Amino acid sequence: MEKHSGYDAIIDNIKMLISKKGMKQSVVAERAGFTPQEFSNILNERRKLLRIEFMPPIAKALDVDMNELYGVEGKEVV
Repeated sequence: MEKHSGYDAIIDNIKMLISKKGMKQSVVAERAGFTPQEFSNILNERRKLLRIEFMPPIAKALDVDMNELYGVEGKEVV
């Protein structure tokens, strides 16, 4: 996977975590409080639909630390 920063890197990291955990996108969506279609739009549309307030429920649904969502394990996200 190519390295890039910002929004696309966070989306790619969320997709990687879903895959790494062997989860279905629809299950993560439901646990995070989204419909499967809403979550699919967040992850696949390039209209930048991921908002900062969505990050905590997505992290909880994936059972990961917020730092892992941002792809900065070992560093603190401020």
